[in-house]
Amino acid sequence: MKTIAIYNNKGGVGKSTTTLFLADFFSSLNIGKNKARILVIDMDGQASTATALLGLQEVAESQSAEQSFPHFLKALHDNVSGLKLSHYIKIRKAGITKSKNIPLGTLGVMTPDRPTTIKLETSWDMASFLKTSSRLKKSLTKNFDIVFIDLPANIDERNKLALTGILIADRILIPTEPSRIALNALTDTFDIIQYARGIAVKSQSTPSIAGLLLNKTDRRTRQYKLHHKELFNLANHHHTTVFKNFLPSAPALAGSSDDSISFSTLKEKYETYYDNVRRVALELAGKCGYRLSAARK
Repeated sequence: MKTIAIYNNKGGVGKSTTTLFLADFFSSLNIGKNKARILVIDMDGQASTATALLGLQEVAESQSAEQSFPHFLKALHDNVSGLKLSHYIKIRKAGITKSKNIPLGTLGVMTPDRPTTIKLETSWDMASFLKTSSRLKKSLTKNFDIVFIDLPANIDERNKLALTGILIADRILIPTEPSRIALNALTDTFDIIQYARGIAVKSQSTPSIAGLLLNKTDRRTRQYKLHHKELFNLANHHHTTVFKNFLPSAPALAGSSDDSISFSTLKEKYETYYDNVRRVALELAGKCGYRLSAARK
């Protein structure tokens, strides 16, 4: 199993939409002869990714029924008898289509719950989170091939659940934009990743950075030309790279996260930007050691 965290300490750079794109594409791909078993863990209290995948009503029902991700973590910590992971996972069903286009694949989703997260972070010390996260990863490994974690922005040492999300990741993907404001914020992102690595227990492996993914990008613009060298230098300084592929700024990509719109296929959902998202997904797969075939018409 590979666990991939999507993280940037700055808000608005596309963490949730990037998580959504990747989960959609990986759910349509095979690992070996079987469809990839994909799970999305939404740790952002805004629940943007979970809502896009499940709809507002199902997310609300999951939270009210105490079936969110932090509720599962608490149950693990408390050694609840007969605990079942499946009880805390909501399913985004595969798209149904009679065409030759690749349908959206089935994937699991674990929703956030802000009040429960606050209670855990208030009552648990970091050691409790680390101990519980070890049991969490074992549970996930048995059931999934790839887990995507959508992390919130503005993480600091008080956000123990989000720090745990960083630490259970194998790789961290950092979406960003080629702008001065976004570049300035990247230092905080690298600092928080390093802080999380520093609090890991000796027996725990720490995540590596898969790279920086440019979002809302047009290489012809003055903004990109002004800042791309600095971006590449910053990546090199932190022993990582910038993805060769990128995501443009496009209404079709923004609209794909609207839970009021029903989609069946990847082509339908991403329209003319299908290939952009596909290339990003396959580049990430390669960085994680997967040899996967592209979803194609």
